[in-house]
Amino acid sequence: MAPQQRNLPLFPLNTVLFPNATLPLQIFEDRYKEMLRDCLDSDSRFGIVLIKEGQEVGDPSTPYNVGTVAHILQVSEIRNGARFFVSTQGGRRFSINNITQRRPYMIADVELWDRETEEELVGKELDEVKEALTKYRSLVTGLEGGWMGELRLTADPVSLSYEIAGILQIRMHERQALLEESHVSDRLQSELKYLQRDLEALTKEVSRKMRRKFSNQ
Repeated sequence: MAPQQRNLPLFPLNTVLFPNATLPLQIFEDRYKEMLRDCLDSDSRFGIVLIKEGQEVGDPSTPYNVGTVAHILQVSEIRNGARFFVSTQGGRRFSINNITQRRPYMIADVELWDRETEEELVGKELDEVKEALTKYRSLVTGLEGGWMGELRLTADPVSLSYEIAGILQIRMHERQALLEESHVSDRLQSELKYLQRDLEALTKEVSRKMRRKFSNQ
């Protein structure tokens, strides 16, 4: 399939948007309010890219090369346009070929990646990831003092890999690496390593919390 290319406004942020995930945004800088108006006048899409160097506010920052197309779902205007609350959902991934504009907001020629196809995975591999995720969610929820209901996960490995990526409490450069991963099986294996790594630390933290609780009784 021939690569699909397009010109896309970019919104550099200190977060990673995964395909299918939703992301609420607050837009208050004039440059991004202008970008929002331009997007709404076009196809209601812009790209979200993780900042590699620089800040969200102020001078133009340097983004990572791979991002995700954000589809605008809903816009709410606050205080006569002083601020906008924007609901977005992640679409296709893309890579930046060339940044064509930096002011007032960034625009780039990008190459849209093909949608991933579901790979045939061994049932044991999926079961191992799901089991680790269930333990992970249980420990995180317990530490936060909450209660976890039944964890319902999609059967589609591609969607599952992005669902897990959104749940993991990992560093941003690790989330970026998951976004850039080309094959779903490799992404799931990376996520399993993160889960197993953090399960050990979470288990120790739960044990410390329980010891403190009973020692104070």
